[in-house]
Amino acid sequence: MEKYIILDKKIKVRTLDKFIDRFKGYRMYLYPIKEGLCYPKKKMINTYFNCQRIDIVVTDKENNILAIYNNIKSEKFIRPRLKAYYIYLLPAKSTTHLKVNTKLKIVTKDK
Repeated sequence: MEKYIILDKKIKVRTLDKFIDRFKGYRMYLYPIKEGLCYPKKKMINTYFNCQRIDIVVTDKENNILAIYNNIKSEKFIRPRLKAYYIYLLPAKSTTHLKVNTKLKIVTKDK
């Protein structure tokens, strides 16, 4: 099942379930970021060893936006949110029009 977030354009999102995928994320990733990552069941995240700037969106189970961090650079720690359930890592400067307490538009497609 493919997952897309609707922003200014459609961004494909990979859900990371395995430990090694969750650990690696965008660490030491040198190519331009074109797709997003979804971390389910996660309350906090850090950007240690990220080589590029990213946008971070924290949502609850119903994908209501709790926090937005725009254009975050490396070596930052995002504090835990009590009601957080999903954390999305997206390409830099893609979430400029999003607002807190709104719903994140997500579309799923079968392969």
